[in-house]
Amino acid sequence: MWKKIIGIVVVVSIGVFGWDYMVHTLRSTNTEPVVLTIAPGDDVVEIGRNLAHHNLVRWRGMFYYYGLRHGVRGQLHSGTYTIAPRSSLGEIVYKITRLSEATSLQTRDKKVTFPEGLTSVQMAQRLTAEGLPGDAFAALVQQPTADLRTRFPFLPQTGSAEGYLFPDTYMFAVDASAETIFATMVGTFAKKVEIPLRDTIAAHEKSLHDIIIFASVIEGEVATDSDRKIVAGIFANRLAIGMLLQSDATIDFITGQPAMKHTLDDLAIDSPYNTYKYPGLPPGPINNPSLSSILAAVNPAQTEYLFFLNNATTGETVFSKTFDEHIANKAAHGL
Repeated sequence: MWKKIIGIVVVVSIGVFGWDYMVHTLRSTNTEPVVLTIAPGDDVVEIGRNLAHHNLVRWRGMFYYYGLRHGVRGQLHSGTYTIAPRSSLGEIVYKITRLSEATSLQTRDKKVTFPEGLTSVQMAQRLTAEGLPGDAFAALVQQPTADLRTRFPFLPQTGSAEGYLFPDTYMFAVDASAETIFATMVGTFAKKVEIPLRDTIAAHEKSLHDIIIFASVIEGEVATDSDRKIVAGIFANRLAIGMLLQSDATIDFITGQPAMKHTLDDLAIDSPYNTYKYPGLPPGPINNPSLSSILAAVNPAQTEYLFFLNNATTGETVFSKTFDEHIANKAAHGL
């Protein structure tokens, strides 16, 4: 019995020693220097993922083990680091735990704010205005690489990533690539939307993609949290009875020109995004919605309303249960 126990201990000890030796001696496979950016707020998990993405470690678990073994939590600094080819994990950690090795993000970063409800094209224009690769970013949104779809498996496996670019204020390095910008924004979406709402969305027996499409329509219609929940309830009621959504926001998306009142020609445009013509949700998100609109899409208000209108002069949203009430409200508000 004791021989078996001793044998197991020896085998385990050899395994642990072998793993530890491998973690400390294996070198990256890169033959060229790698520019690694650690953004403010990146935790050990995100940094490990970033290292693996750039092939600086064979497996991100190696970094987690090394960090736990050497107590690096709290010593990691944001910044831009140039990692030499064939660096060991110890050499990489040495760099990213010493401020003297970093190019400060404070002096090199571009601050870019993306308001809620922008399309990826509008986001790209803001990036270009800051000297960042807006055109390349826009192209990447329309067709993310296989690597990015693997890294973010909640993205649609075909087509655009519109809707998954979380609207926020970001700090990007002046030489940030389109892929880095994309990954940062989609990574923020994962942290603030996909991970915390995953179980709730599943419990409602809905797909994340349908929720984001729904949220983008809500985002395009109204601006306040309370109105968003009610409008979400109205659209949910329409969907439940097979009624057309008739969302003006989808017409704005088609024309690219937001309008207070659309013409009959606008409403007749033959596009799958035209919710005056085709039933159900549009085929994809029409913007990148706020967390508020996403939450409204997940939990719409329970009401009997079927209609609403926006008074641009007063900023008021007026709700009604019947078409006759809706027509009366339009007349009362000069619409």
